[in-house]
This record gives sequence, C-alpha cells and structure tokens, in this order.
Amino acid sequence: MNNRTANEEQKKIIKEKHKVDGKVRCYVNNHPIEDEKDIEYHHILPWSFKQETKIDNLAPVCKDHHRRIGILSIEEYRTKLEIEEFFKSKNPKKLNDVLTKIIGEGKFGKKLNFEIKDKKIKIYFNEKTTGENFQLYTCPATGFDYFYITLPIEYLSNDEKLQPRPIEEKRLWDLYVHLNSHTQLSPAICRLVNKSVILFDGQHKSAAQIWAGRKQIECKVYIEPDEKVLKETNLAAHDKLRQMNFFTSVLISKWADIFKGEWEEFLETKGAKTEKEFVNFLVSKGKKKVDAKNMLRSNIIDSVLEDKENKIVEFISERNKTRKNPLTINSLKQTIFKYFVASPPLDIEIEKSDELRESERKNIIKLLNILTNLTLENIWNPDKNDSFHKKSVRIYKSGSIKAWSKMLKDIIAVVLRIFDEDKKSKLFLRNISDEEWKLIQGRMEKLFAHKIWTDPKDEIDSNLSVNTESHVKVFFEQEGLTVENIVT
Repeated sequence: MNNRTANEEQKKIIKEKHKVDGKVRCYVNNHPIEDEKDIEYHHILPWSFKQETKIDNLAPVCKDHHRRIGILSIEEYRTKLEIEEFFKSKNPKKLNDVLTKIIGEGKFGKKLNFEIKDKKIKIYFNEKTTGENFQLYTCPATGFDYFYITLPIEYLSNDEKLQPRPIEEKRLWDLYVHLNSHTQLSPAICRLVNKSVILFDGQHKSAAQIWAGRKQIECKVYIEPDEKVLKETNLAAHDKLRQMNFFTSVLISKWADIFKGEWEEFLETKGAKTEKEFVNFLVSKGKKKVDAKNMLRSNIIDSVLEDKENKIVEFISERNKTRKNPLTINSLKQTIFKYFVASPPLDIEIEKSDELRESERKNIIKLLNILTNLTLENIWNPDKNDSFHKKSVRIYKSGSIKAWSKMLKDIIAVVLRIFDEDKKSKLFLRNISDEEWKLIQGRMEKLFAHKIWTDPKDEIDSNLSVNTESHVKVFFEQEGLTVENIVT
C-alpha cells in the first residue's frame, strides 16, 4: 500500500481481524463499536517512520477516539492516555515509579556483581556468564573512576540523594515522542554504590525510553565516588549557566535537551550577550524567530509554574487532577503571563537582564499568591458550591479574567507611579518594596470586593462568560468597576 488510507477491500480485512464476539473493537481501548458507520481507520505506529502504509499497521477506531487522536499514531495516543492516568494522583512521580509501572514492583534495582582489575571492570549479569569487560576511565579533575555501559533497566534505580526532583508529565511525554525517532545524544549519569547503580542525571529521558519499551539504557557510571564531591560537581555543572541564572530553570523544562547545548554554544561566541542576540543566534542556526522567542517565553513561564512557593498551581487543571479547577496553563498565558511577563527578547546585557528577570519571576509569584489568597484558597470548592465558590467562579470566567487581569496591570502601574507605555510593558522588571506590595494588595482586595461578583442578577454571569475582553470591559464599566474607581 503506497497510499496513507485503506481501500474498501482492505477495510473489510481490517474489520474482520479486529472483531470479537461479532463486534469490531476500537483499537484504542478495545471497546465494541456498536454502529459500523462509526468505524474509522488510523495508523498503529507513526506513518512517518517508513513513509508507507501496510495493512498490518492500520486498525479500526471509533469516531470519538479518531477525532481526539489528531496527528498521533494509535500507539502514541494510547501512551498519552496511560501517562495522563499515571500522573492523576497528586503524589510526585520519579524514575522508580516508572520502573514499577513498566516492569513491576521489586523487579528493578538489582545488585550488579563485578570485579575490577587492570583498569577494567568485569560485570557478571547472571551466575552463568563468564563476565563482560568494560574499560575504566579516570576523571582528571576528581580522580573518580567511571565506565560506559548499555545497562539492562532492571539494574537501575533513582538516586534519591542527588536526584530528588520529580518527573514532569509534559516533559516525559515530549521526550517519549522525541526519543521514538531521535537518538539519545548523551548518556544517563549514574553512580555504583554497594553494587547498586543509581541514576542522578537524565531521569526524564531514561523514564521516557523505558516507557517506550527500551530494555537497556546508555549510562556513564561512576564507581563509589565521594557523594559530597559529586554533589558539588553536579551543582557546578548546572552553574555553568550562572551568567544567566534564570535559564537554569530550563534544565527542568520541556526545552532542556535542546536549549542547554544551544546556550552553551552561544556563550562561546563573540559579541554582546543578550536575549536579543541569543534569538539572533538561534535564527542563524535555522530556527524561526517566533519559535526562538517562544522558547524564551516558555522558560520564563516554566520557571514561575515550577516554583514551590507558587500557591496558584494547586488550582491549575494540568497540575491538580483531583477536582475541577478554574484555571489552565493556557488561560494563565492569555491573561496574567500576557500582561506581566515582559516580551522577550530583552536587549540588555545578560548580567543585568538576569537580575531583572529574576525580579519579574518573584513579582509574578507574589501576585499569583495574593490572587490565590483572595479568590481561591478555602474559597474554590465545587463540591460545596456555596456563595464563596460561586463568587470565585465569576472571577475566573473566561471573559472576566481577561478583562480584570488587564485592569490589574493598569492598577499596579498607578500604584508604582508608572505611566510611560514602554515602562508599563516591563512592569515587573524591577524590585517592588513591601510597602508597595501592601498598597497593591489593598487595591486587589477592593477589586474583588466589588458587588459585581456577588450580585444575583443572571445577566452578570452571561456577560462575564463572553470570551472577549472588550465586551466584558464595557460591562464592567456599566457596573461601575473601573481602574479609576479602584485606585481612588
């Protein structure tokens, strides 16, 4: 088959192959498709892998699943659903949780039998083998011995001391997709302690490969290193980006494997070191300018969302799936992040822009925490659905949040006595004093104490639901909710 779709004869063959008890089964989750008119066909493995379609790589799916699959293959879609299910519980997930999910409880972390002689390490994977030799190398800086190995996954486990961070759902998924068709550029970094191989760098890419069915992982393994020195070495390696500390957040974000290498290469070039020049550098390497800007912006947003002090995360759907929540990452991008993140790239030397971006990050977290305290914490409660919850629902209706977040920017600008439009576009790139924050909080309390949030008139809900900022802004004005009334 050279076409991407099956003909009628081939569809009959596919349907017969996937019938159980007289019903064609949807390949996604094996449920029966009651009406054959709802049968559609999709690739099991990505079509792009071989750029050809074979009948064995096509399966029947129901209309509903076919709409949701989009450009994914069925296997990719199945995996996406599995990963979403895996992250539903609030408990943080680590490499050991992935190993438990994929190969089973107690079936990983096996002891590695070995002996060292003549700058070689001989490893015995089971009692029947005569052992395999691997060359030992010595780090000239630390004196640590290490070796490279493609290690069966049952010998791996997570290094809780040097790798305490949990796995992120989106990053695991992105790497799963990426590593299905791209090579692993650098090995996972482990240490061999008391015959156990524990992984402390490369947790996400290793977890992604294990989820994809890999039985072995490429590793660089240090032998009984000094834990304290290795921890310092690990921190120092991350601190290579210290001229732009803000970007160390990238190391726990979706761009990690791409961005780190690009940034290190950029630092070696001549000329000014600014966000603007970094974008130009990426463009010179073939990236689109809009993608380069989005990469910077995404990491600014990630650094806010990943901060443990950020209380609003509890009310974001993608981060807390235990209940219905008022916010999504996208809704925050279209509102708070839209108005309070200064659009990259900045044309300021990295040393200064780094300091300003860190101030911006802290200010946004402070703002989000005040919002949480005033409108969400001990207020948002879908089960109770009392008057407090209903007020919160109004505040976070799609049109409502778009309108008041723009108002909030103007209100804060007045408090900070910033009226120049260019300076307002960089509102949070500055230190804000505790006294100024008290004033800002007072204005926010006034904003969310307005009668519009509790008035029982039905027309209020319908107007706040209109997903257009200009419409809701006009409605706010009609109800007496304006910047002028809040700041005076």
